[in-house]
Amino acid sequence: MALNCKDLDAKLDDASKKNMKGWKDLYDSLSPENQEKEKAKCEKQCEQYMESDSYGDGETDTYGYSLCCDMLSYCGGTSGWVIFLIILIVIGCLAAAGAAFYFFYWKRKMSGRDEEEKEVESGEDTTKSGYDISVDTY
Repeated sequence: MALNCKDLDAKLDDASKKNMKGWKDLYDSLSPENQEKEKAKCEKQCEQYMESDSYGDGETDTYGYSLCCDMLSYCGGTSGWVIFLIILIVIGCLAAAGAAFYFFYWKRKMSGRDEEEKEVESGEDTTKSGYDISVDTY
């Protein structure tokens, strides 16, 4: 197998896309050692391609994208949007946990029903609270 690592900015037409799919299938069928050899042959050219304008513009219909990103996995990794969404979800979960802690534990402990009952029981004048009416008077 001899990969052509030149002219990576060239656009792919339908026939070239089918040809690249065949090359990818052939590359996937190679042993891991042979895959590494083929990948090493195109390393410098793929690094140059990743610095080019067509890669920076996100063009996926070029020979370089098909070779370097799809076949040889040089462009792999998590995109910025996926990382942003993961961070946003984690912050949302932490905020929900903090709100649940505040409403179900902290608020009740510091200023909830427990404190109101203590104020009624420990008041100096309990005759105004309505607790001094005996059952015998009815």
